[in-house]
Amino acid sequence: MLKTAWNEWSLKALQLETALLALEEIELPEELHALQDSAEEKVLELARAWKARQPAKEARTWERQTLPAGAPQDAELQELVAGFREDNKEWTLLRATSDKREVVETVVSEGRACMAAGGEYYLGQWDAQDSVLEVGRDDESGEPGTGLVLEPTGELQYAPDPEL
Repeated sequence: MLKTAWNEWSLKALQLETALLALEEIELPEELHALQDSAEEKVLELARAWKARQPAKEARTWERQTLPAGAPQDAELQELVAGFREDNKEWTLLRATSDKREVVETVVSEGRACMAAGGEYYLGQWDAQDSVLEVGRDDESGEPGTGLVLEPTGELQYAPDPEL
C-alpha cells in the first residue's frame, strides 16, 4: 500500500479494532472476567484516542489504465506475467499513476491478483465488482484473508467504526 498518513493511521486503527474484538471473544474463567473487562475498557479508550487523530486523505489525481495482457514495469510482476505466458493464462494489468509520480500496478488473473504498491507486494482475491484487492483472501483454498482491502491506487479501504 502507499506510504500515506491515512494508510498508516487506518492500519493501526484496524489493528486496535482487531485487538478489541479478540478480547471480547476470549473465553476466560470467571475469576478473570474483571481483568478482561478492564483490558477491554483500556483498549477501547486507546482506540477512541487513536480515532481522534484521524488524518485527512491526501488529495491525489490518478491516471488509470486497464491493459489486457499488459506488460508491468515492476520486475516482480514481470516474472509473474512471464509465468502466465508459459501457462497460457490470461491476465489484465491495472496501472494507476498519481500526480505525485506514484505508480501502483496490479496483475489480475482468474479472480486472483498481485499488487505492487509503495515498494511492497500484496496477494489475494480480486473483487471484480468493487475493483478491490482483498489481501490474503483465497476462496479456493478457504483463506479468509487479513481484512485489508486495497483500492487499485494502493490506498487502504477503511471506514472507522462509528461506535468507537
